[in-house]
Amino acid sequence: MKLPWQKASAKKKQNRRLKQEKGKTSARLWRWDFNPRLMTQAGVMLLLMVVFYALWLKLMDPKTLPLQQVKLEASFEKISKEQLHEIVSGQINGGFFSLDVAAVTDAVSALPWVDTVEVRRVWPDSLHVMVKEQVALARWRDQALVNVRGELFSPAVKSFPAAMVELDGPDNSVVNMAHQFSVFNQALEQAGLNMKRVVLSQRRAWMLELSDGVMVVLGRSDIEKRMQRFIRFYSPLLASAENVRRVDMRYTNGFAVQWRV
Repeated sequence: MKLPWQKASAKKKQNRRLKQEKGKTSARLWRWDFNPRLMTQAGVMLLLMVVFYALWLKLMDPKTLPLQQVKLEASFEKISKEQLHEIVSGQINGGFFSLDVAAVTDAVSALPWVDTVEVRRVWPDSLHVMVKEQVALARWRDQALVNVRGELFSPAVKSFPAAMVELDGPDNSVVNMAHQFSVFNQALEQAGLNMKRVVLSQRRAWMLELSDGVMVVLGRSDIEKRMQRFIRFYSPLLASAENVRRVDMRYTNGFAVQWRV
């Protein structure tokens, strides 16, 4: 059994040991916080950051490597070179590095006859703008044009190509109608026939109007077979009949003809 004075002495030794350990820990932290090697590395990193930031500011200065040449590449069928040059020039407000390429791309893409745009910097002072124009496949009602991918685009009506075949159907049928139009057109051209209008009803029934005004009803099923049957019989039997108004191909083994009054 320890005496009271012995307990007090042991407690003092324990407190002294804890203070010594705490002092050692503080010393280790002190040495870590002020490690000369780490401070040197931190200084070097800070200096590099300042240098890179200053270099970035210099490169972003519009006066650094100003653009001297702009090369425009396009077919220039529906878009004039002057129009394209004006659009691009209006977006050039920086040097080689500070030029906003995305802004140039967006401005050119906004032209209705533009399909795709590629804008590239060419070292050290040039800009190359490559434009691919839309290729119109047909006219969508009187509102827009359909390109070869079945996508609508809306240039000014006065710029519509002349004698374009009109497609008319539900709003969600553009892609399908563009594809089927290509199939119809290929088959009819081989027979020396041309279309004026292609109609798809809400019930998904097909009807064609030829350039001579003859209406061809194909219905909803076996469309291509009915088309081939029409071509096979039209040339020898109906081509010379000027009073043909409508040919209904929805019969299994034949067709019905409606004559002009």
